[in-house]
Parts: sequence; structure tokens; C-alpha cells
Amino acid sequence: MIYLFHGSPIANIELFRPKPARGIGAKKDRLVAVYATHEKNFAIPFALPFQADANGNLAWRLAFPDHLEYPQIVLETGTLDLKRPGYLYRLLPDTFEQLDEYQWVSYDPVKPVDVLVIDPNRYSHWIQV
Repeated sequence: MIYLFHGSPIANIELFRPKPARGIGAKKDRLVAVYATHEKNFAIPFALPFQADANGNLAWRLAFPDHLEYPQIVLETGTLDLKRPGYLYRLLPDTFEQLDEYQWVSYDPVKPVDVLVIDPNRYSHWIQV
């Protein structure tokens, strides 16, 4: 069976409801929807427990160097909390439509099939400061 992935630093999500995305790019990155991806490595950065800096600022973006099989996380402000896990939820693709090369969206609520716990220490080398 094919699954989609949704990364979140929040545990025990029983139902994802469409909500406005916080993307700052194109309109497709700011829809009122549930976002997911078929690429596990693309979802993992969203699962990581980032925390804001002392001024309450947190900003990061993804880069996709050709020589790597995973995205680089460009951390502009904030830090990665290495003591808290992240969560990678698996979702059925039934209500999703593909938006672009990586992103899928559902305008309906989505119940996760299961969840994988992500240890941020395994992905700290993905971060570029």
C-alpha cells in the first residue's frame, strides 16, 4: 500500500483538519488544507522539534542540493531541540491530490494510519546554519 507522510513536532494527533498553511512562497504553499508528501525525507524536517530564539523568532527553509539524497534544512533563526522527539504520521492518499513534485493536499480531514517517532539527533546533520 502507498502512504503519504505528514511531519509534526506534536504527538498524538488523531485527526488532521485543513488549516491555513504558513508557507511564505507561492499561493500553493498557503492553502487551507492538510499537506502531505510521498517522500519521507521531505516530511522529516517538518517533524523535527524546532524552538524559537530568545526573541520568539523561528525561521527555516529547505534546500535540495543535487549531491544529497535528503534536503538541507537552512535554519535562519531558532534551534533544534535535541531532547524532544518529532512525529512522522502516515496517511492514506484517498482524499489527497498532488500539488507539485513533493506536496499533496487534502481539503478534507484526515485520520492518520499510524505514527513513527523521529529522534532529532539522527537528523541534526541535515541542518545548515
